[in-house]
Amino acid sequence: MALVGSIEIEQMLTTILNGVDQDIAAEMRAAIKSDGFPLAGDLSLTSRTIPSSALSTRLLATAISNERLTELCAKLAGAWRERLDGNGPCQFICELVSACQKEFESLQSSLELDHLDRPQAMAKEHRLDNLMAFIGQLFLQQAIRGNSIIQCLLNGLLGWDQEQSRWQGQPQEYQVKSARKLLWTIGVYYVGKTQGSRVYLSRLRTVSTARSWSETTQRELTELINTWEQEWAP
Repeated sequence: MALVGSIEIEQMLTTILNGVDQDIAAEMRAAIKSDGFPLAGDLSLTSRTIPSSALSTRLLATAISNERLTELCAKLAGAWRERLDGNGPCQFICELVSACQKEFESLQSSLELDHLDRPQAMAKEHRLDNLMAFIGQLFLQQAIRGNSIIQCLLNGLLGWDQEQSRWQGQPQEYQVKSARKLLWTIGVYYVGKTQGSRVYLSRLRTVSTARSWSETTQRELTELINTWEQEWAP
């Protein structure tokens, strides 16, 4: 992946900071400034090139607060990773992945609770949907390398039993929707490829006919399956 130019990075950062509240924007700017992160000029590295955990947390919060910002934030993370490669462990990406994992586990736990009213559940489902889009974009932008994180998430969402080495039970609708969102986001990666996520596509095809989902979920599942089979990996 080509290094994103400094002007483009500044434009992305400006868009991100204009899209969040002033307190968050101020914290992000402070974290960038205090860590001497290479965002301007010729992107020359300083003695402190690894951003703080606060920055990764704020970047995640920004990405999942608005779906329009997921790709933008992922591009920013990808550009940072590429600039830091060869300069020691990319602690920023490790912290960002850890923050994503914690957010995923927190949202899943919340959605398993019975006392959530519908507005609360919908808000958390929307947040989880954006998280899946962000993780998918991080994969596409090569901010995260390899597909182990993708596999882990899809296994958890769709009910893979590691001990039995088979699919178990029936996932809940929010899990099906989240898996669909992740696969929809990363699908372009598999254009022309005959392997990869077909096992998950097969699982979604099975669960799509196993019970009655909402009209929107059923339509989106059908759209994913048809697009994958006809356009991405026929």
